[in-house]
Amino acid sequence: MFSRFLKFIIPPFTFRVFFRRIFYSNLKKVPLEKPLLFAGNHQNSFMDGVLVGSYLPQPIHYLMRADMFKNSVARFFLQELNVSPIYRFEEGLENVHKNLETFKGIYGILKQNGNYVVFSEGICVQQRRLQKLRKGTARMAFGAAEEYGLDVHIVPVGINYTYPTKFRKEVLINFHEPFSIRELQELYKVSPARALLAFNQKVEAGLQEQVIIVENPENDWLVEQLLVMGRNNYILPFFKWRFDSDSRRLLEKEIAEKINYIDKTSKLSLESLTKKVKRYFELLAKNRLKDETIARKLDWGLIRYLSVIFGFPIFLAGYISNLIPYVVPRLICNSLIKDLRFYSSVYIGIGTVLYLIYFPIILIIAALLGGLEGFLLGLLVPLTGYLVLFYQEVAIERFHTFSFWLKKMIDPKLISKLESIRKEIIIDLENIKLDVTSN
Repeated sequence: MFSRFLKFIIPPFTFRVFFRRIFYSNLKKVPLEKPLLFAGNHQNSFMDGVLVGSYLPQPIHYLMRADMFKNSVARFFLQELNVSPIYRFEEGLENVHKNLETFKGIYGILKQNGNYVVFSEGICVQQRRLQKLRKGTARMAFGAAEEYGLDVHIVPVGINYTYPTKFRKEVLINFHEPFSIRELQELYKVSPARALLAFNQKVEAGLQEQVIIVENPENDWLVEQLLVMGRNNYILPFFKWRFDSDSRRLLEKEIAEKINYIDKTSKLSLESLTKKVKRYFELLAKNRLKDETIARKLDWGLIRYLSVIFGFPIFLAGYISNLIPYVVPRLICNSLIKDLRFYSSVYIGIGTVLYLIYFPIILIIAALLGGLEGFLLGLLVPLTGYLVLFYQEVAIERFHTFSFWLKKMIDPKLISKLESIRKEIIIDLENIKLDVTSN
Protein backbone atom coordinates (compact mmCIF):
# COMPACT_ATOMS: atom_id res chain seq x y z
CA MET A 1 0.00 0.00 0.00
CA PHE A 2 2.79 2.43 0.97
CA SER A 3 4.70 1.76 -2.26
CA ARG A 4 1.54 2.34 -4.34
CA PHE A 5 0.88 5.61 -2.54
CA LEU A 6 4.43 6.84 -3.21
CA LYS A 7 4.19 5.76 -6.84
CA PHE A 8 1.08 7.94 -7.09
CA ILE A 9 2.93 10.92 -5.55
CA ILE A 10 6.58 10.78 -6.63
CA PRO A 11 6.56 10.33 -10.44
CA PRO A 12 3.88 12.91 -11.36
CA PHE A 13 4.58 15.47 -8.65
CA THR A 14 7.93 15.14 -6.87
CA PHE A 15 9.94 14.27 -9.97
CA ARG A 16 8.21 17.04 -11.89
CA VAL A 17 9.56 19.51 -9.34
CA PHE A 18 13.03 18.04 -8.82
CA PHE A 19 13.91 17.29 -12.45
CA ARG A 20 13.70 19.89 -15.20
CA ARG A 21 13.17 17.13 -17.74
CA ILE A 22 12.99 13.34 -17.82
CA PHE A 23 13.72 11.36 -20.99
CA TYR A 24 12.17 7.91 -20.52
CA SER A 25 12.49 6.05 -23.79
CA ASN A 26 12.02 2.68 -25.47
CA LEU A 27 9.76 1.16 -22.82
CA LYS A 28 8.01 -0.53 -25.76
CA LYS A 29 11.01 -2.87 -26.03
CA VAL A 30 10.25 -4.34 -22.61
CA PRO A 31 8.12 -7.54 -22.57
CA LEU A 32 6.04 -6.51 -19.56
CA GLU A 33 4.19 -9.83 -19.49
CA LYS A 34 7.44 -11.72 -18.71
CA PRO A 35 9.38 -12.10 -15.44
CA LEU A 36 11.94 -9.28 -15.66
CA LEU A 37 15.28 -8.28 -14.24
CA PHE A 38 16.15 -4.66 -15.04
CA ALA A 39 19.94 -4.39 -14.94
CA GLY A 40 20.96 -0.75 -14.66
CA ASN A 41 24.15 1.19 -14.09
CA HIS A 42 24.37 2.77 -10.65
CA GLN A 43 25.22 6.44 -10.09
CA ASN A 44 22.69 7.85 -7.63
CA SER A 45 21.84 5.50 -4.73
CA PHE A 46 18.07 5.03 -4.16
CA MET A 47 17.14 7.39 -6.98
CA ASP A 48 18.23 5.03 -9.76
CA GLY A 49 15.82 2.23 -8.94
CA VAL A 50 12.89 4.54 -8.29
CA LEU A 51 13.41 6.26 -11.64
CA VAL A 52 13.59 2.99 -13.57
CA GLY A 53 10.41 1.65 -12.03
CA SER A 54 8.29 4.76 -11.60
CA TYR A 55 6.60 4.68 -14.99
CA LEU A 56 6.13 0.93 -15.31
CA PRO A 57 2.48 -0.18 -15.15
CA GLN A 58 3.09 -2.96 -12.59
CA PRO A 59 4.57 -2.82 -9.06
CA ILE A 60 8.36 -2.72 -9.01
CA HIS A 61 10.76 -4.48 -6.64
CA TYR A 62 14.29 -3.53 -5.71
CA LEU A 63 17.45 -4.96 -4.24
CA MET A 64 19.58 -2.98 -1.81
CA ARG A 65 22.74 -3.75 0.12
CA ALA A 66 21.92 -5.38 3.45
CA ASP A 67 23.63 -2.85 5.72
CA MET A 68 20.81 -0.38 4.90
CA PHE A 69 18.40 -2.70 6.79
CA LYS A 70 20.19 -2.52 10.16
CA ASN A 71 17.94 0.22 11.55
CA SER A 72 14.48 -1.13 12.44
CA VAL A 73 12.67 1.97 11.15
CA ALA A 74 14.59 1.89 7.87
CA ARG A 75 13.94 -1.85 7.57
CA PHE A 76 10.18 -1.33 7.95
CA PHE A 77 9.99 1.35 5.26
CA LEU A 78 12.28 -0.51 2.87
CA GLN A 79 10.16 -3.64 3.13
CA GLU A 80 7.03 -1.55 2.54
CA LEU A 81 8.72 -0.23 -0.61
CA ASN A 82 9.32 -3.77 -1.95
CA VAL A 83 13.04 -3.62 -1.25
CA SER A 84 14.93 -6.87 -0.52
CA PRO A 85 18.35 -7.07 1.16
CA ILE A 86 21.36 -8.43 -0.71
CA TYR A 87 24.44 -9.47 1.24
CA ARG A 88 27.79 -8.67 -0.35
CA PHE A 89 31.25 -9.76 0.74
CA GLU A 90 31.57 -6.27 2.23
CA GLU A 91 28.84 -7.19 4.74
CA GLY A 92 30.93 -10.14 5.94
CA LEU A 93 31.38 -13.66 4.57
CA GLU A 94 29.35 -15.04 7.48
CA ASN A 95 26.24 -13.23 6.13
CA VAL A 96 26.45 -14.15 2.45
CA HIS A 97 24.49 -17.38 3.02
CA LYS A 98 21.47 -15.20 3.93
CA ASN A 99 21.13 -14.42 0.22
CA LEU A 100 19.53 -17.86 -0.18
CA GLU A 101 16.46 -16.56 1.61
CA THR A 102 16.49 -13.34 -0.42
CA PHE A 103 16.77 -15.33 -3.65
CA LYS A 104 13.78 -17.48 -2.66
CA GLY A 105 11.72 -14.32 -2.30
CA ILE A 106 12.98 -13.06 -5.66
CA TYR A 107 12.01 -16.33 -7.37
CA GLY A 108 8.53 -16.06 -5.85
CA ILE A 109 8.06 -12.56 -7.31
CA LEU A 110 9.40 -13.57 -10.71
CA LYS A 111 7.16 -16.64 -10.72
CA GLN A 112 4.21 -14.24 -10.72
CA ASN A 113 5.68 -12.42 -13.74
CA GLY A 114 6.98 -9.74 -11.41
CA ASN A 115 10.21 -7.82 -11.72
CA TYR A 116 13.29 -6.60 -9.91
CA VAL A 117 15.58 -3.65 -10.50
CA VAL A 118 19.17 -4.72 -9.88
CA PHE A 119 22.49 -2.93 -10.20
CA SER A 120 25.03 -5.45 -11.40
CA GLU A 121 27.98 -3.17 -10.64
CA GLY A 122 27.21 -3.72 -6.95
CA ILE A 123 28.50 -0.25 -6.07
CA CYS A 124 27.27 3.30 -6.62
CA VAL A 125 29.87 5.57 -8.26
CA GLN A 126 29.10 9.02 -9.69
CA GLN A 127 31.33 8.79 -12.74
CA ARG A 128 30.69 8.47 -16.45
CA ARG A 129 32.18 4.99 -16.37
CA LEU A 130 30.95 1.46 -15.76
CA GLN A 131 32.34 -0.60 -12.91
CA LYS A 132 33.10 -4.31 -13.22
CA LEU A 133 29.86 -6.30 -13.10
CA ARG A 134 29.30 -8.80 -10.31
CA LYS A 135 27.69 -12.20 -10.78
CA GLY A 136 24.67 -11.82 -8.50
CA THR A 137 22.25 -10.82 -11.27
CA ALA A 138 23.23 -13.83 -13.37
CA ARG A 139 22.81 -16.17 -10.40
CA MET A 140 19.30 -14.81 -9.79
CA ALA A 141 18.28 -15.34 -13.40
CA PHE A 142 19.73 -18.84 -13.71
CA GLY A 143 18.37 -19.77 -10.28
CA ALA A 144 14.81 -18.73 -11.22
CA ALA A 145 15.06 -20.64 -14.49
CA GLU A 146 16.41 -23.73 -12.70
CA GLU A 147 13.96 -23.61 -9.78
CA TYR A 148 10.74 -22.87 -11.67
CA GLY A 149 11.60 -23.06 -15.37
CA LEU A 150 10.95 -19.33 -15.74
CA ASP A 151 11.68 -17.50 -18.96
CA VAL A 152 13.36 -14.58 -17.19
CA HIS A 153 14.09 -11.63 -19.46
CA ILE A 154 16.98 -9.34 -18.63
CA VAL A 155 16.69 -5.68 -19.66
CA PRO A 156 19.86 -3.54 -19.54
CA VAL A 157 18.86 0.03 -18.61
CA GLY A 158 21.02 3.10 -19.12
CA ILE A 159 20.56 5.81 -16.46
CA ASN A 160 22.31 9.07 -17.36
CA TYR A 161 22.11 12.27 -15.29
CA THR A 162 23.28 15.66 -16.47
CA TYR A 163 24.20 16.45 -12.83
CA PRO A 164 23.01 13.75 -10.39
CA THR A 165 23.09 15.83 -7.20
CA LYS A 166 21.66 19.10 -8.50
CA PHE A 167 18.11 20.44 -8.39
CA ARG A 168 16.25 21.08 -11.67
CA LYS A 169 18.57 19.16 -13.93
CA GLU A 170 17.82 16.28 -16.30
CA VAL A 171 17.89 12.50 -16.37
CA LEU A 172 17.87 10.22 -19.41
CA ILE A 173 16.65 6.63 -19.00
CA ASN A 174 16.72 4.25 -21.94
CA PHE A 175 15.74 0.58 -22.13
CA HIS A 176 17.91 -1.73 -24.20
CA GLU A 177 16.78 -4.79 -26.14
CA PRO A 178 16.10 -7.56 -23.58
CA PHE A 179 17.48 -11.07 -23.76
CA SER A 180 16.06 -14.30 -22.38
CA ILE A 181 17.94 -16.44 -19.88
CA ARG A 182 17.02 -19.40 -22.08
CA GLU A 183 19.60 -18.22 -24.60
CA LEU A 184 22.31 -19.26 -22.14
CA GLN A 185 20.76 -22.29 -20.44
CA GLU A 186 22.50 -24.90 -22.61
CA LEU A 187 25.85 -23.30 -21.87
CA TYR A 188 24.93 -23.23 -18.16
CA LYS A 189 24.38 -27.00 -18.18
CA VAL A 190 27.84 -27.52 -19.64
CA SER A 191 29.74 -24.86 -17.67
CA PRO A 192 28.01 -22.61 -15.12
CA ALA A 193 31.15 -20.45 -14.83
CA ARG A 194 31.24 -19.75 -18.58
CA ALA A 195 27.49 -19.09 -18.59
CA LEU A 196 27.81 -16.52 -15.79
CA LEU A 197 30.61 -14.82 -17.71
CA ALA A 198 28.57 -14.83 -20.94
CA PHE A 199 25.60 -13.37 -19.04
CA ASN A 200 27.68 -10.48 -17.71
CA GLN A 201 29.14 -9.87 -21.14
CA LYS A 202 25.63 -9.51 -22.61
CA VAL A 203 24.53 -7.15 -19.83
CA GLU A 204 27.73 -5.12 -20.11
CA ALA A 205 27.37 -4.85 -23.90
CA GLY A 206 23.86 -3.48 -23.42
CA LEU A 207 24.98 -0.99 -20.79
CA GLN A 208 27.93 0.09 -22.93
CA GLU A 209 25.42 1.07 -25.63
CA GLN A 210 23.08 2.90 -23.27
CA VAL A 211 25.38 4.67 -20.81
CA ILE A 212 27.29 7.86 -21.67
CA ILE A 213 30.85 6.76 -20.93
CA VAL A 214 34.10 8.75 -20.79
CA GLU A 215 36.78 6.08 -20.84
CA ASN A 216 39.70 8.25 -19.79
CA PRO A 217 39.07 10.27 -16.60
CA GLU A 218 41.48 12.92 -17.90
CA ASN A 219 38.85 13.80 -20.52
CA ASP A 220 35.99 14.34 -18.05
CA TRP A 221 36.29 18.13 -18.13
CA LEU A 222 36.49 18.32 -21.93
CA VAL A 223 33.47 16.06 -22.44
CA GLU A 224 31.45 18.00 -19.89
CA GLN A 225 32.04 21.31 -21.70
CA LEU A 226 31.17 19.75 -25.05
CA LEU A 227 28.01 18.26 -23.56
CA VAL A 228 27.01 21.72 -22.35
CA MET A 229 27.52 23.06 -25.86
CA GLY A 230 25.57 20.16 -27.38
CA ARG A 231 22.64 20.70 -25.00
CA ASN A 232 22.57 24.41 -25.81
CA ASN A 233 22.22 23.55 -29.50
CA TYR A 234 19.23 21.35 -28.67
CA ILE A 235 16.16 23.52 -28.04
CA LEU A 236 13.21 21.77 -26.39
CA PRO A 237 9.60 22.86 -25.70
CA PHE A 238 9.75 25.11 -22.66
CA PHE A 239 6.99 23.62 -20.51
CA LYS A 240 7.25 20.01 -21.67
CA TRP A 241 8.67 17.86 -18.91
CA ARG A 242 8.69 14.18 -19.92
CA PHE A 243 9.91 12.92 -23.29
CA ASP A 244 9.60 9.50 -24.90
CA SER A 245 12.62 10.15 -27.09
CA ASP A 246 16.16 8.86 -27.17
CA SER A 247 17.56 11.61 -29.41
CA ARG A 248 19.10 13.67 -26.57
CA ARG A 249 20.91 10.67 -25.13
CA LEU A 250 22.20 9.72 -28.58
CA LEU A 251 23.51 13.26 -29.04
CA GLU A 252 25.42 13.12 -25.74
CA LYS A 253 26.55 9.54 -26.33
CA GLU A 254 28.05 10.50 -29.69
CA ILE A 255 29.99 13.40 -28.17
CA ALA A 256 31.52 11.15 -25.50
CA GLU A 257 32.34 8.41 -28.03
CA LYS A 258 34.10 10.87 -30.33
CA ILE A 259 36.37 12.01 -27.51
CA ASN A 260 37.01 8.38 -26.53
CA TYR A 261 37.91 7.68 -30.16
CA ILE A 262 40.39 10.52 -30.72
CA ASP A 263 41.89 9.84 -27.29
CA LYS A 264 42.97 6.47 -28.72
CA THR A 265 43.68 7.45 -32.31
CA SER A 266 44.88 11.06 -32.43
CA LYS A 267 46.34 12.73 -29.36
CA LEU A 268 47.17 15.81 -31.46
CA SER A 269 43.51 16.26 -32.43
CA LEU A 270 42.49 15.80 -28.82
CA GLU A 271 45.03 18.35 -27.63
CA SER A 272 44.00 20.87 -30.30
CA LEU A 273 40.29 20.51 -29.44
CA THR A 274 40.98 20.75 -25.71
CA LYS A 275 42.91 24.00 -26.19
CA LYS A 276 40.08 25.56 -28.19
CA VAL A 277 37.44 24.52 -25.68
CA LYS A 278 39.56 25.78 -22.77
CA ARG A 279 40.16 29.10 -24.50
CA TYR A 280 36.47 29.48 -25.32
CA PHE A 281 35.20 28.82 -21.79
CA GLU A 282 37.92 30.97 -20.23
CA LEU A 283 36.80 33.87 -22.42
CA LEU A 284 33.19 33.27 -21.44
CA ALA A 285 34.04 33.19 -17.73
CA LYS A 286 36.27 36.26 -17.93
CA ASN A 287 33.46 38.26 -19.53
CA ARG A 288 30.67 36.71 -17.43
CA LEU A 289 28.91 35.27 -20.45
CA LYS A 290 27.18 31.93 -21.00
CA ASP A 291 27.52 29.52 -23.89
CA GLU A 292 23.74 29.36 -24.28
CA THR A 293 23.62 33.02 -25.35
CA ILE A 294 26.31 32.44 -27.98
CA ALA A 295 24.67 29.24 -29.19
CA ARG A 296 21.12 30.34 -29.84
CA LYS A 297 18.55 33.08 -29.97
CA LEU A 298 15.37 31.95 -28.25
CA ASP A 299 11.96 32.71 -29.76
CA TRP A 300 9.48 35.09 -28.13
CA GLY A 301 12.25 37.19 -26.59
CA LEU A 302 10.02 40.21 -25.94
CA ILE A 303 7.33 38.02 -24.36
CA ARG A 304 9.98 36.49 -22.12
CA TYR A 305 10.99 39.93 -20.87
CA LEU A 306 7.35 40.86 -20.30
CA SER A 307 6.71 37.60 -18.43
CA VAL A 308 9.59 38.45 -16.08
CA ILE A 309 8.14 41.92 -15.40
CA PHE A 310 4.44 41.08 -15.10
CA GLY A 311 4.96 37.64 -13.61
CA PHE A 312 6.85 39.00 -10.63
CA PRO A 313 3.77 39.26 -8.32
CA ILE A 314 2.94 35.58 -9.00
CA PHE A 315 6.58 34.64 -8.41
CA LEU A 316 6.63 36.55 -5.13
CA ALA A 317 3.37 34.99 -3.92
CA GLY A 318 4.49 31.51 -4.93
CA TYR A 319 7.94 31.87 -3.42
CA ILE A 320 6.70 33.19 -0.07
CA SER A 321 3.88 30.64 0.24
CA ASN A 322 6.29 27.78 -0.56
CA LEU A 323 9.35 29.11 1.22
CA ILE A 324 9.49 26.40 3.91
CA PRO A 325 9.36 23.35 1.58
CA TYR A 326 11.62 25.16 -0.87
CA VAL A 327 14.38 25.99 1.62
CA VAL A 328 14.26 23.29 4.32
CA PRO A 329 15.27 20.22 2.21
CA ARG A 330 18.26 22.11 0.82
CA LEU A 331 19.38 23.31 4.27
CA ILE A 332 19.11 19.81 5.75
CA CYS A 333 20.93 18.13 2.87
CA ASN A 334 23.67 20.75 2.73
CA SER A 335 24.23 20.36 6.48
CA LEU A 336 23.94 16.60 6.92
CA ILE A 337 24.66 14.80 3.65
CA LYS A 338 28.40 14.33 3.19
CA ASP A 339 28.20 11.51 0.64
CA LEU A 340 26.83 13.11 -2.55
CA ARG A 341 25.56 9.76 -3.80
CA PHE A 342 22.68 10.12 -1.32
CA TYR A 343 22.05 13.85 -1.74
CA SER A 344 19.22 13.88 -4.28
CA SER A 345 17.50 10.81 -2.79
CA VAL A 346 17.39 12.39 0.67
CA TYR A 347 16.39 15.76 -0.84
CA ILE A 348 13.44 14.17 -2.63
CA GLY A 349 12.44 12.15 0.43
CA ILE A 350 12.47 15.16 2.76
CA GLY A 351 10.76 17.40 0.21
CA THR A 352 7.96 14.89 -0.46
CA VAL A 353 7.21 14.17 3.20
CA LEU A 354 7.43 17.85 4.13
CA TYR A 355 5.00 18.93 1.42
CA LEU A 356 2.52 16.18 2.31
CA ILE A 357 2.43 17.73 5.79
CA TYR A 358 2.78 21.38 4.76
CA PHE A 359 0.05 21.56 2.10
CA PRO A 360 -2.85 20.31 4.29
CA ILE A 361 -1.78 22.74 7.04
CA ILE A 362 -1.82 25.61 4.52
CA LEU A 363 -5.31 24.58 3.37
CA ILE A 364 -6.62 24.46 6.94
CA ILE A 365 -5.13 27.86 7.83
CA ALA A 366 -6.42 29.41 4.59
CA ALA A 367 -9.92 28.01 5.21
CA LEU A 368 -9.97 29.25 8.80
CA LEU A 369 -8.85 32.73 7.84
CA GLY A 370 -10.72 33.16 4.57
CA GLY A 371 -13.49 30.58 4.42
CA LEU A 372 -14.24 29.06 1.02
CA GLU A 373 -12.32 31.78 -0.82
CA GLY A 374 -9.31 31.22 1.40
CA PHE A 375 -9.51 27.46 0.82
CA LEU A 376 -9.61 27.98 -2.96
CA LEU A 377 -6.61 30.32 -2.74
CA GLY A 378 -4.82 27.68 -0.69
CA LEU A 379 -5.31 25.20 -3.52
CA LEU A 380 -3.24 27.52 -5.73
CA VAL A 381 -0.16 27.29 -3.48
CA PRO A 382 1.39 24.21 -5.22
CA LEU A 383 0.66 25.68 -8.67
CA THR A 384 2.27 29.04 -7.88
CA GLY A 385 5.20 27.21 -6.29
CA TYR A 386 5.66 25.23 -9.50
CA LEU A 387 5.47 28.39 -11.62
CA VAL A 388 8.23 29.89 -9.47
CA LEU A 389 10.63 27.33 -10.91
CA PHE A 390 9.88 28.40 -14.49
CA TYR A 391 9.93 32.08 -13.58
CA GLN A 392 13.42 31.70 -12.12
CA GLU A 393 14.58 29.92 -15.25
CA VAL A 394 13.23 32.63 -17.57
CA ALA A 395 14.56 35.44 -15.35
CA ILE A 396 18.08 33.97 -15.27
CA GLU A 397 18.03 33.31 -19.00
CA ARG A 398 16.83 36.88 -19.73
CA PHE A 399 19.55 38.30 -17.47
CA HIS A 400 22.21 36.35 -19.35
CA THR A 401 20.70 37.39 -22.70
CA PHE A 402 20.61 41.04 -21.67
CA SER A 403 24.25 40.85 -20.52
CA PHE A 404 25.14 39.31 -23.88
CA TRP A 405 23.50 42.11 -25.86
CA LEU A 406 25.18 44.77 -23.72
CA LYS A 407 28.53 43.12 -24.28
CA LYS A 408 27.81 42.86 -28.00
CA MET A 409 27.11 46.60 -28.17
CA ILE A 410 30.22 47.52 -26.17
CA ASP A 411 32.64 44.96 -27.61
CA PRO A 412 31.32 43.40 -30.84
CA LYS A 413 34.78 42.03 -31.68
CA LEU A 414 34.72 39.87 -28.55
CA ILE A 415 31.35 38.36 -29.49
CA SER A 416 32.54 37.71 -33.04
CA LYS A 417 35.62 36.02 -31.62
CA LEU A 418 33.55 33.83 -29.32
CA GLU A 419 31.16 32.89 -32.13
CA SER A 420 34.12 32.03 -34.36
CA ILE A 421 35.81 29.83 -31.76
CA ARG A 422 32.54 28.08 -30.99
CA LYS A 423 31.94 27.41 -34.66
CA GLU A 424 35.45 25.95 -35.00
CA ILE A 425 34.84 23.64 -32.04
CA ILE A 426 31.54 22.40 -33.49
CA ILE A 427 33.16 21.79 -36.90
CA ASP A 428 36.09 19.96 -35.31
CA LEU A 429 33.68 17.75 -33.42
CA GLU A 430 31.57 17.06 -36.50
CA ASN A 431 34.70 16.12 -38.47
CA ILE A 432 35.54 13.31 -36.04
CA LYS A 433 34.31 10.21 -37.85
CA LEU A 434 33.88 7.17 -35.65
CA ASP A 435 35.35 3.95 -36.96
CA VAL A 436 32.54 1.60 -35.95
CA THR A 437 34.58 -1.48 -36.92
CA SER A 438 37.06 -0.65 -34.14
CA ASN A 439 34.46 -0.99 -31.37
